[in-house]
Amino acid sequence: MIEVQNNNFYTITEINQFISDIFANVEPLQNIGLVGEISNFKGPNKSGHFYFSLKDDKSVISAVIFKYNALHLNTNFKNGDQVLVIGNISSYPGYGTYQIIIKNIIPYGQGQLLVKREELKKKLYEQGYFDPSHKLPIPQYATKVAIVTGLNSAASADLKHNLKRRWPLTEILEFNALVQGENAPKDIIRALNEAIEANPQIIIIGRGGGSIEDLSPFDNEELVKRIYDCKIPIISAVGHEINQSFCDLVADIYASTPTGACEYAVPDINEVINDIENLVINIKSSVTTKLNSYQTLISRYLSNKKMNSIDGLFDFYTEKIKNSYENILNKYKNKITNYQNKIQNSLIKVNAQNPLGLLSKGYSLSYKEGKILNSIKDIYINDTLEIEFSDGKVIVEVKEIGKK
Repeated sequence: MIEVQNNNFYTITEINQFISDIFANVEPLQNIGLVGEISNFKGPNKSGHFYFSLKDDKSVISAVIFKYNALHLNTNFKNGDQVLVIGNISSYPGYGTYQIIIKNIIPYGQGQLLVKREELKKKLYEQGYFDPSHKLPIPQYATKVAIVTGLNSAASADLKHNLKRRWPLTEILEFNALVQGENAPKDIIRALNEAIEANPQIIIIGRGGGSIEDLSPFDNEELVKRIYDCKIPIISAVGHEINQSFCDLVADIYASTPTGACEYAVPDINEVINDIENLVINIKSSVTTKLNSYQTLISRYLSNKKMNSIDGLFDFYTEKIKNSYENILNKYKNKITNYQNKIQNSLIKVNAQNPLGLLSKGYSLSYKEGKILNSIKDIYINDTLEIEFSDGKVIVEVKEIGKK
């Protein structure tokens, strides 16, 4: 027979809640990482939660991914998959059981890659390779820009198009490299060294985003050190905001897209011309204001009776003011003429770079699938081409190809 003393009994709910509180307040059980094999995985239930088990060769633990976490995670897993998970160990009072509430889950192989990447990232941070104080300023009006990117890549096309569109006066030097695969890091360093040898004012390294695995060549330690040691400003447009590469972190400026890199590298010529025109307007206004002030001063002298009674002094100062007036007028007229000449020269250079201006001289532009053709090597029999003249376009089909 059980002897009851001091009413020292608890309800099941009370003891389960007590145990749950212990789990919740033990810090080592929060944000804990586990590695294991998925079992009993059936996908989401009606509420959108995922319930399954994680096991190793000796033990099993229950696991759950609640709907609000599942919306942001890769849940495309199956039984037998090895995974790394991060979560909180928690006890469920209703059944007196415990489980891991998962906040993040990734394949085991990817997890190993991330761990190594984070270790290298920490090392490079501690060694100062990402220090903002080391970064170089970007020149304002670059006339020679080198780009390091994949051959015939979208990033290459974007960089060349936007650099020319924004600042037609710049010379573009392209150095191609492998941007993916085991041999990519060495090839990128090789292309970067060639770009440095060409002595441009700016170097742009571009890829156009990708997964962590895709961008791994740009996380190479030797590449980071080469960029760090470069004395030419480097703009990196390799990864997007969510997947920045180490190349992005060490570069003097990071841009999330190749187009953004061009905006950092060169000014917009239309904005420059507009600024010059505004400057001319301001100078004219300043000259007018100054001339008006001198005219007022002259009128004041002429209306002064005392000055009129001293004929010699009056004539002297009248002549002096007149000479000053003419000197100031000539000075600002020369400035205005110089700025107008600069604007005209800039416009001439821009028009000289405009391929459409050549059409009026009897030239034409040939397009294939919307892209300008630069060589007969890009044309094949039965291709449909679009030829643009100054006053219209024609569509032709290639029947014969003749080469020099």
